Amino acid sequence: MDAKTLIISIIAALLALVICGWLYRRMIKREVPEPIGKLQAILPVILGGICMPISGAAGIGLLLALKSIGVAAETMQTLPASFFTAFFMAGGVEEVFKFLAMIITLVVLKNKVSNVYEYILLGAAVGFGFTVVEDFTFGESIVVLLIRTPLMFTHMTLNMIMGEFIGRARYNKLKGEGQTALYWALGLIIPVALHTLYDSGTTFNFPALMDGDLVVGGILGGVAILINAALLICVLLRAKKNAEKFSALTFETKA
Repeated sequence: MDAKTLIISIIAALLALVICGWLYRRMIKREVPEPIGKLQAILPVILGGICMPISGAAGIGLLLALKSIGVAAETMQTLPASFFTAFFMAGGVEEVFKFLAMIITLVVLKNKVSNVYEYILLGAAVGFGFTVVEDFTFGESIVVLLIRTPLMFTHMTLNMIMGEFIGRARYNKLKGEGQTALYWALGLIIPVALHTLYDSGTTFNFPALMDGDLVVGGILGGVAILINAALLICVLLRAKKNAEKFSALTFETKA
């Protein structure tokens, strides 16, 4: 890594740390009747950061394994190739590892995560940690930095969705009503689908663009960015507006 790339990488990581950290701190303060403790706030952030390089290596390994048996993006049409690469390098693998980071946090903290809002905070924390480490790896240019900055909340919002579904599943199970298994499944499937769509239209849109299929590439990119932008706004505003309501969905007393 040359000096220029290192400087841009550090700037990107610091921006993510400050901006996403500010948002996460504000989210913590909205919990009723009192905010979560320091360990509960920090542990999932650390685990989210740790799972970023692991998921990247796992994605590369899966693609190489599939290529060894003849399944590769190079052999596909442009649109399937974009989704295929986006799933294995981002949407599928990354969300699975972030899901595992959330489960590990829940195991370590045991009964301290006591309401649905705290599950949403847990998802935001994992996404926050993942973002800081990931942004450090995108130091190619100032242009990339400027493009990524407005959308840096993507991981946080995806995992807030994940956290809410998992939290509702646990709430329903303890209350003996509503969906449980379906919510657990949706907690992983929806973030994977949304993440794959976003990356297929942005980072991994190159098969369509390199083949000169600007119409397909342009439409895919536009749809992905618009859906992601709407998602960011809706999820963040919904969590802010309903913080007290989600906090009231309590299933255990804090230890």
